[in-house]
Amino acid sequence: MADHIEAKEGGSLTLLKKKARLGPQLAPVTLTAAPSDGTMKIGDVCLLQSYFNNSTLSVCTSMSLPAADAIDPDAMHPTVGSAPDAPPSARNAVKFVSYEGAAAGTPLCYGQKVCLEFSCAGEVGYLSSQRSGRSQLATQVINKQEAFMQVPKGTTIPYDSCWTIEPVECDERIIKQGTPVIAGSPFVIVHCFTLKRLAAVNVGIVTDFGRELGVCVHTYYDTSKVNKMMRETIGRPTHGLISRNETEENYWGVVYA
Repeated sequence: MADHIEAKEGGSLTLLKKKARLGPQLAPVTLTAAPSDGTMKIGDVCLLQSYFNNSTLSVCTSMSLPAADAIDPDAMHPTVGSAPDAPPSARNAVKFVSYEGAAAGTPLCYGQKVCLEFSCAGEVGYLSSQRSGRSQLATQVINKQEAFMQVPKGTTIPYDSCWTIEPVECDERIIKQGTPVIAGSPFVIVHCFTLKRLAAVNVGIVTDFGRELGVCVHTYYDTSKVNKMMRETIGRPTHGLISRNETEENYWGVVYA
């Protein structure tokens, strides 16, 4: 009994250690109010939610990913899809930051290079990805390209953390380049370096918060002829050189306060 009391006072009990490890990640965060003009802005803090399984993009900073081939690598933490009803917290609140230095409050546009920033448990990191084979430990069970939070050592954000937002309809992507992103509409998040899309999948990933859903960087296409038939009915081109729309695994949306 005395040993238990001593361990409790010293914070060495397993339950207390877990609470100390997870508590800062669950700190409540105030999201940005829904924009009055209906368009997203640089500096908005919101939740990023999948249209595929309604999971919310989250990070687990109490778990780390070892780098495979770097001498002095940046800290890396796995990203997952947490429960859709999870309240806004440090682990799932995402801030849209311009990679090219655009000021906060300016419109966030389609095709603009942005970074998705997490401020969690005393660390500031960015949603990142790398080519397959660099550090294949987080989503190895999914067998797809990594998605993780990278904490850079310096002030420069690495290009691995650079993304663009595109409309879900591929026919509208050239037309809408440079126009503001409509808040509340689905979009596709494209990794600038590999051109693959951020995706949510129904694969269980075990984290310190329990069993959650996987997140990876992979472009999912519809393999059937339904897409071609749908285009024929509305008079759009159907030859083999057209771009195909991604499926719902690659569709994301934002949730404001």
